[in-house]
Amino acid sequence: MPSQSVKRQRKRRRQDSDGDPEFQVAPMVDVLLVLLLFFMAITSTEVLKKDKNIQLADAKHGKKPDNKKNETVVNIGWNPATSEAQFSADGKGYPSAESLTGYLASKIAKNPATYVLIRADKGVQYSNVSDLMNACAGAGIGTVTFAVITGGDSGKDAPAPPAGGVN
Repeated sequence: MPSQSVKRQRKRRRQDSDGDPEFQVAPMVDVLLVLLLFFMAITSTEVLKKDKNIQLADAKHGKKPDNKKNETVVNIGWNPATSEAQFSADGKGYPSAESLTGYLASKIAKNPATYVLIRADKGVQYSNVSDLMNACAGAGIGTVTFAVITGGDSGKDAPAPPAGGVN
């Protein structure tokens, strides 16, 4: 014959199984922390690619890229005091466009679909952009795009292109 304590335990089990299940808070907090860490990690890598000191050029008809996962961002800043361009990629500075060739070659070796997004300051001379494009070609990168601001102030005063196309 079962003792009184065994009878109480059986009765308690029956009562617990009949009620609503308890909401477990600890596993939910664990999941939320994992999601928070995931989004923090993604956000920090996007922020590192962009140099806040660069003022992008304006463009009336700029388009957003379709695929950003193969993108390598190269920033070209302009130092008006020294009249020199400053190159950087992934938060690391480079003295010249030619010095980026090895870095870009390693990126294309890892992922053949890699393309370069050039973020050049408004004050950068064309020769610096041309040097970077030559470095991309030397590294084997065939696709280069440019970051611009669409709908900026300087686009309002710019004359319309000729109807027959570019001369």
